[in-house]
Amino acid sequence: MNLLNSKSMQQVGIHMLRVLVCLVLVATITWIAFSVLNVNALIVGFAYVLAVLVVAARWGLTESFVTSVAAMLCLNYYFLPPILSLTIADPQNWVALFVFMVTAITASQLSASVRKRAAEAQARRIEVERLYQLSLSLMLIDNTIEIGPQVAASVRTQSGFFVVAFCDRQTSEIFFAGIEDQRIEQDMLRSVAIGEAAWFVSRKVSTPTGVEVIIVPVALGGRMLGSLGAIGPSLSEPAVQAIANLVATAIEHANQQSALGRLEVARRNEQLRSTLLDALAHDFLTPLTSIKSSITTVRSEYSHDPEEDEFLAVVEEETDRLGEMINETTDMARIEPGKPQIQRRQVSVPDLIGSSLRRMKNLLDGRPLEVKIQEDISNVDADPDMIGLALRQLLGNAVKYSPPETMIGISASQIEDTVTIGVRDHGSGIPPDELDAIFERFYRGKQTQESVAGTGMGLSIARDIVRAHHGKLRVQNTPEGGAQFSFTLAAFHEVQLS
Repeated sequence: MNLLNSKSMQQVGIHMLRVLVCLVLVATITWIAFSVLNVNALIVGFAYVLAVLVVAARWGLTESFVTSVAAMLCLNYYFLPPILSLTIADPQNWVALFVFMVTAITASQLSASVRKRAAEAQARRIEVERLYQLSLSLMLIDNTIEIGPQVAASVRTQSGFFVVAFCDRQTSEIFFAGIEDQRIEQDMLRSVAIGEAAWFVSRKVSTPTGVEVIIVPVALGGRMLGSLGAIGPSLSEPAVQAIANLVATAIEHANQQSALGRLEVARRNEQLRSTLLDALAHDFLTPLTSIKSSITTVRSEYSHDPEEDEFLAVVEEETDRLGEMINETTDMARIEPGKPQIQRRQVSVPDLIGSSLRRMKNLLDGRPLEVKIQEDISNVDADPDMIGLALRQLLGNAVKYSPPETMIGISASQIEDTVTIGVRDHGSGIPPDELDAIFERFYRGKQTQESVAGTGMGLSIARDIVRAHHGKLRVQNTPEGGAQFSFTLAAFHEVQLS
């Protein structure tokens, strides 16, 4: 504040000094013309006009106007009869004095106007250079650390502002570059950041200092990203909008880079997960094969008590179950998100359902089942391994999200060339606002993510497999309670063999 006041006082002093110089210039011309050269009024009038033009070109309108008035008075007093008097005897001299006055003032105004336009052009050039430097500075923003402080610091450094504040729309947090100033209204800054008024620009001139306080929204494509506040010299409206647009572009670019980085990390994690699962499956299957072979040999080649034989049967059964789990995990690992590889052939719907139920025998043990398959249902054109995996994902989902004593229904029906297979449970159903989201990879229901174990991958895998078969996987809540998942497959036709 004190610095700004001292600058204002310094500018006033400069103007006063210039006015004094103008008066000295007129006095010098008058002394030389009257006392030394003793020239007539015409010649000294031209000298005065030349002095007015020089002052207007060098300094401005105020100084040139003072010079014109002083020159008119001196011309009247020293060179127009009666000499050494401000009265004019000859009416023609009145005309001459009036013409001189109009000429001097008009010339000073034109010269000052040209000078003003040149100054404006110079200011615009400086603004363009600063905008260019600001764009380069914003391109170097590091998206690994907080963006707000970097934006505020770049704008303050490159735009000539004394204080800059940036408000982030997402967090409503305000970041200052320079000393925090109360003239930037933080409530207004937050209101602009969270509002939809992308056109709103607040500009107020601070009376004691003469500087401008600006608050402008930061938006890109009609989407608000935040708001920018600044205190400093007045800028043109296009320059203010350009600064806001550059900041919005830089923030959006940084956000996109962060998103791309997260996607790349997720992709590499997915690749690593698949590689690890493949390796683990291979390492597990080798000893499991040996265990299975040994158990089978022991049970068939040696006699045992009934109790021992029962324990060996449990070991053999659990070995088979663990082998199936490893095979299924391997199949899941080999499914690239959205692009499962399928090998179509003719598949019997009853066999498909029966095989899936047998492979899930241990998980479904004790659960009441209701299987309804339409008579004379056509075979489907599908990959039995992949579509079986999709059906088992739906069955496993029904088991996890419904009470143990409730029934699980499996149905298969056909309408024209489309076969629909459904799995129904009697659980709590799915909240309406989550019906579209549950098929997203790694998504888990808000109400059950803490109480039910899972990864959120099963339904997305089933959806990807069904899509690869050009079918559709749907879900809906049933009036009796619970949810029904159903997917469609194309019926198999002999012509497809050709």
